[in-house]
Amino acid sequence: MRLNKLQQKIISILEPLPIKNEHLAPTGIIEPLQIRIGETVTGVLRSLRRGQPMVWDPWILKDGDIYRLFYLEGLEGQIPWWTISKICGAISTDMKQWQYLGTILEPEPANDWESGRVCAGCTYKEDGVYYLFYSAGGKEPPHLRNEAIGLATSTDGIHFSRYSHRPLLMPEKDDSWYGRSNWTGHFHWRDPYIFKDEHTGNYYMFICAGSKVSGNFQGCVGLAVADKISGPYKLLPPAVEAPVNASDWPYYHLERPQVIYKNGKYNLFFSCFKQFFNPNWLQKVKHKRVTNSSLYWYIADNIAGPYEPVDNDEYIVKGSEKTGMYGTNFLQISDEPEEFIAYGWYHRIHALEVSKAFQVIWKHSCDRSSNQQQLGNLEISLSRSHINPLESVGYSRPGLFLKNPASSRGGSVTK
Repeated sequence: MRLNKLQQKIISILEPLPIKNEHLAPTGIIEPLQIRIGETVTGVLRSLRRGQPMVWDPWILKDGDIYRLFYLEGLEGQIPWWTISKICGAISTDMKQWQYLGTILEPEPANDWESGRVCAGCTYKEDGVYYLFYSAGGKEPPHLRNEAIGLATSTDGIHFSRYSHRPLLMPEKDDSWYGRSNWTGHFHWRDPYIFKDEHTGNYYMFICAGSKVSGNFQGCVGLAVADKISGPYKLLPPAVEAPVNASDWPYYHLERPQVIYKNGKYNLFFSCFKQFFNPNWLQKVKHKRVTNSSLYWYIADNIAGPYEPVDNDEYIVKGSEKTGMYGTNFLQISDEPEEFIAYGWYHRIHALEVSKAFQVIWKHSCDRSSNQQQLGNLEISLSRSHINPLESVGYSRPGLFLKNPASSRGGSVTK
């Protein structure tokens, strides 16, 4: 989907408006009106892309000169929208024209834990093998609100086979760190992100999870480690953990975590819809920059954490609150010079933003008194290096993606 200048502006204006929450009633007189305005305008924007699939949660692997895109596709009109999904794929050499690959991995009815949906994850390439870490949930209760992490592998990056019938990683019920949401009954265990620590050679998995604490806001970033990429993975304490008394903890969940080592620090980024923030916390902070597209930035000296806000007063990545994208990730597209772009999905219209439209400006400075490198500033902005940055390229079918007749249809179990 191509967003023209007007559409981009509209999405940016809508971003601060609240979204209807099935678990919380609107407050006051203004909020219901804001919700209706947002839904009305969103309906118009969606009408402009009739016939196109409902897509979200992209992740990209840069494989030499090829960009490998993975993303979720659901069913238009499904309520709740996230309960049915499969992983689809595409490839590109320039992030402008994408070759559509079809379904990469879909739910497996024979496995209760992944019979309803396969969800976001990450893809890692090592020794010629592509490792697709994904999350999944069941079709019917109790598996509908349970999640687990699985693994599929491929030798060509297109045709993936499940590594096992069983989950790669899922905490036991009596686990001391991770538990079910007290608010919704959902067991959050999704969005795995793999980071290889070059110092030890170990593989660390960061996960959207929930701490086993009291209160309704238990969001945390789970952590596990293995000495082989395929596991087995051992659970560790959360990298970001909700306190025992979580009455003022901000997050219901911390989604799509990503870790980047830069400037001598481990930088952790994650997203959270504004409707899932603790109202007590929102009342205490200057929350004008807290929108659905805001990207949160934590840092640590050690890979396992603990991770803390980069700045206690200012830890939203500058500019992220205006993009209209959710689940924003960074992708390094060049080493010399070092260049990052930001990508994600437009949550109001369920369309992907997987172009080079959003440039990441990551500046660092040096403290002259100590000669120590400082973290500096991080900002997301519309790129000025492209011919028409407001004609940002997202997902469209047909047209943008060139259909590949040899598309993959799901995955089979090989172990």
